[in-house]
Amino acid sequence: MDTVDVEGARPRRRTGPGDGLVGSYLTGPCAAAVARWAGVRGITARAVSASSLALAGLAAVWFSAGVRGGLVAGALLLAASLVLGQAGAGLRRRASPSAARPDTVIDRAGELAVYAGLAAGAAGSGAWWSSGRRGGAAVRPRHGLGRVRGGRHARRPRPSRRGGLARRAAESLRLPVGERFALIALTAALADARPVFTALLAWGSAAAALTLGGRVARSLSP
Repeated sequence: MDTVDVEGARPRRRTGPGDGLVGSYLTGPCAAAVARWAGVRGITARAVSASSLALAGLAAVWFSAGVRGGLVAGALLLAASLVLGQAGAGLRRRASPSAARPDTVIDRAGELAVYAGLAAGAAGSGAWWSSGRRGGAAVRPRHGLGRVRGGRHARRPRPSRRGGLARRAAESLRLPVGERFALIALTAALADARPVFTALLAWGSAAAALTLGGRVARSLSP
C-alpha cells in the first residue's frame, strides 16, 4: 500500500500485508496519487474511505440492472472504489499505524453490497444469491496464517525487488481484495453476473486449498 508524506507531498511506498500484484503494482500508484492529493488538501482518511464505500454502493446499483451498460459502469465504479479504499487506508495508517481495522470493515461492506447487486442483476435467482454468499465466504482474506514468527513486531530482513515480486504473486494466489475486485470488474464487464460468481467460487476454493496445503506442509516440516 502506498502512503504519503503529507509535509513533503511525496508518496512513500508501503504495501499492506495482504496486498497482491493488483494492490501493489496496478492500483497502488493511483492510490498514492489520490492520497497525496487528499493529504495536501486536508481531506481526511475517513472521507476518502467513505467515498470508496459510496462508489461501491453505486457499483452495486449499476450491477443490479443486469444490462451490459450497467455492468460496465459498475466495473468502472468498482475499480475507482478500490483505488479510493487503498488511498484511505494509506492515509489512515500514516496517521495511526494500528488503524487498519476500519478499512477492512469498509471494504467488506462495499464488497457485500456488490455481491448483492450482482445477484439482483442475475434475474433475482435464489440459487445465484446463495452462490454469491458462498463466494463471499470462500474468498475471505486469511491474513497472517502462519506468517508471523518471533512476535508481532519482530523485524524481518528487507526483501529484494525480485523477492518482493514473488511474495506479491504468492499473495495474489490467495485472492486478496485487490484481486477480488479486479476479478469482479473484469468478469462483469466482459460477461455478466453469473460468471463472476463462478470465477469467485473457483478461485476462492483454489485459494482455500492452497492455504490449507501450506499449513499442512508447515505442520509436517521438521
